[in-house]
Amino acid sequence: MTWSIASTVNPRYGHEASRSVQQCRVDVTLVCREVDEARRSHYTRWVARRRIRGIVVAVAVVVSIGLALSVLELVVIVGGRGTSMAPTIPLCEGRAIAEGFTYRLRDPQRGEIAVFHASGELGGMFTPDASASGSLEKRVIGIPGDTVVGQGGWVVVNGEQADAIRTPEFASVHLDDDEYFVLGDNRTFSQDSRDFGPVNRDAIFARTVLVYWPVERFGIPTYEKNEIRTPPGDASC
Repeated sequence: MTWSIASTVNPRYGHEASRSVQQCRVDVTLVCREVDEARRSHYTRWVARRRIRGIVVAVAVVVSIGLALSVLELVVIVGGRGTSMAPTIPLCEGRAIAEGFTYRLRDPQRGEIAVFHASGELGGMFTPDASASGSLEKRVIGIPGDTVVGQGGWVVVNGEQADAIRTPEFASVHLDDDEYFVLGDNRTFSQDSRDFGPVNRDAIFARTVLVYWPVERFGIPTYEKNEIRTPPGDASC
């Protein structure tokens, strides 16, 4: 007599075994999914931490560079406290950026807007002073060896008209070595070399290169020497 193994197996047990295998497969799949999700979650947190560290480092580097440039006076914010350089630097709220690299390599030139150390307060008398913490920005009109005078409504340097900005008359000044004659573009309402005299070279440290505020005036400050301009004069800030 021939016995069949299949015939000896209770069908109920076979179904239960099949269900058990299927359940195991389901359980394994769920475990794999949980492991995969845990890995993805861990990776996401790792990436987020790396990004946060990167942002913190980047901010720290930018702040450090900014502080270093400021302390070394290689980048300076000027304006925002008066009207003496209007309209080149807008009245009252105008802001500009000055850089201190150029004048470490060469001397100031006529027509540039130089920034120099000065003592004093707005509304009072200023005095150019290389050791002072304050600063002023003015247009360089005369350089060492020049003779500057205000006559006929204009500024005259070495016998030639310097620019076309109308200027009240002032006495002739001859500049010695290391002396610079500076004027505000708002010639009728500016405290400058007509008041405090020439500025010594060691007090000059930066050159104004960019107006950034207000936004509509963003750009490099221009100096049209042949464009006749009437200074805006007194203005309330």
